[in-house]
Amino acid sequence: MKRLSALAFILVFAISGAQVSEFQKADSRYERKIKSLYKKYPKPNDERTKQEWLLTEEKISKYKDALEKISEEEKKMITDVPPPMAPKISKEAEYETGKASFQKLLNEAVDLSFLNFAVNPYKITLKFTVDSKGNVYRARVKGNNEDVNAFIEAGFYRIKDKGKWKPAESGGRPVLSVVSLPLQLNFSK
Repeated sequence: MKRLSALAFILVFAISGAQVSEFQKADSRYERKIKSLYKKYPKPNDERTKQEWLLTEEKISKYKDALEKISEEEKKMITDVPPPMAPKISKEAEYETGKASFQKLLNEAVDLSFLNFAVNPYKITLKFTVDSKGNVYRARVKGNNEDVNAFIEAGFYRIKDKGKWKPAESGGRPVLSVVSLPLQLNFSK
């Protein structure tokens, strides 16, 4: 059973790693097309603005598609099922280097400069599951802008392997839990 569980999570990480490359592909494609557009229209005009918006929409769509694939793959691979009655948590799950460190990593992983988005600070609630082994999945972001939320969620998947989460505890034993973090992210142009 332990081997099966370990294999399932190796597959989840491999698949989510592949999806992170989907984010990188979308970024690269966007950058190539923007450079080409700027060569064609060196000065701002209506057509350039229209094309910029279409490219931005395409990038947003690619990110959302990759996030949907991650979600579907996670559903197939999850083996740590919550008990029928949630245990009383005696110690909450925590990031190994602290919440501030996690927030800094997340902030650095999110690039919204192409959206000209500069609402500072942008308040979100990030929810995700930490299983009894410290693996994280099922990330969801709630904030005021659905597109921005998708890029923040993608940022979460980009950094999820850059640190470890310590699972919550119940009676001294690690247990599955849902982490809900209210965060404020700052985006500079």
